[in-house]
Amino acid sequence: MRSRRGIFWYSLGLTLLLLLPMVLTVAFFTDQYQKQQLLRQASAAEDSLRVEPGAQGVFRLLLVVQQDKPAFVLARVDGPQQAVTLCALPGSLLVDAPAGRTTLAECALSAGAGRAAQLLGNTVATGESAAPQLAYLAATPATWVECVGRSATVRFDTAAVLSAAARQALGYGSDPVADCTAAQAGVLIERLQGLLTGAGAQADARAAVWAAFARQDPMLLATLPDGLRRQSARLLTDLLAADLNALEQTLVYLSSRPALAVDYTSAAVQPAKGGVQLTADGLAVVAALLK
Repeated sequence: MRSRRGIFWYSLGLTLLLLLPMVLTVAFFTDQYQKQQLLRQASAAEDSLRVEPGAQGVFRLLLVVQQDKPAFVLARVDGPQQAVTLCALPGSLLVDAPAGRTTLAECALSAGAGRAAQLLGNTVATGESAAPQLAYLAATPATWVECVGRSATVRFDTAAVLSAAARQALGYGSDPVADCTAAQAGVLIERLQGLLTGAGAQADARAAVWAAFARQDPMLLATLPDGLRRQSARLLTDLLAADLNALEQTLVYLSSRPALAVDYTSAAVQPAKGGVQLTADGLAVVAALLK
């Protein structure tokens, strides 16, 4: 009897000795597998949250064409919305200044493009909101052309801004589409403006042509910052090197988006003493671009 009990306990102990390493081995590999699964899930979550460079960038820029009568285009570069929106503003637009109202053109000629951007922001700001951060870039027409590239081309539909009679007078009666390079864009804009009445409509012609270039060739957006760097000695801007790098990231990101929307919008104006002023709707448009 004792012999049988001894054999039983001996066999049980031997069995446990044999099974224990196997159990521990299975437990070890099960634990390692679970840890690997957790690491994979964490990595997948991190990848899903990773944001492409430039995807979150939002820039508000006042683009100024320096000439006898300065021209202004307000631009919003919006990474999250995948959109670039342009809004041309008349040089005769009145803005609030400490000494009274003045026009954008007068301000740019007397105090510089930076001051014009500042006063525009102050005019749009309300008692409930601070003046938005509005950077500026100012250059002569020739410098803007060099920044974009003289050979950049666009097919611009003059019917977008001109009546049938005006297109006929301009020579686009049978075919409203004008083939235009960046070097020729200034002349085309002047010809369009010559057939338009009202400061707002004339300003829109510039925004429409500029938007057409970016819409038809999004790579112009990606290469613009490098063009600005090449022409930096001929530019006036408050963008620092880091700002320009961040803008470049956003423009490169946008240029590769299939859903990129490039367009222009109009800020309605009405006659006022000394120039024109934004209507309530026009003010809302500008405020939305600067928000």
